Amino acid sequence: MKGAPYCKETLHTPVYHMPMDDNTRGMATKNGSILINEKLSPLQEQDTYNHEKTHNLQVKEFQASNGEKGMDYEDDYLLFDGVKYPRKDGKILYEGQWREEGWPGFKWEKEAYQNQ
Repeated sequence: MKGAPYCKETLHTPVYHMPMDDNTRGMATKNGSILINEKLSPLQEQDTYNHEKTHNLQVKEFQASNGEKGMDYEDDYLLFDGVKYPRKDGKILYEGQWREEGWPGFKWEKEAYQNQ
């Protein structure tokens, strides 16, 4: 891994650079850390950090609101603002259609893409 394992701006968010599938830029974990594809350029890395930080905040909001707002997830579902969406094989069932995780049309992704 390269660099410090935390966000240099806040010193609170652990950031880990690691090998990932070329189609994956990053991932926010429920423990508050952010995983970033080690192959990204500095600009892509910053955009990815901003995007995934939004998801970290959505998870914190879920915890603070007792599940009424924000996001939580497990292997087989994702919860957002109190609605449960089935999750399977890298896809999420949303409004009757299975969509790839990270699809920009998801409510939780729209907010994250705005913050890139």
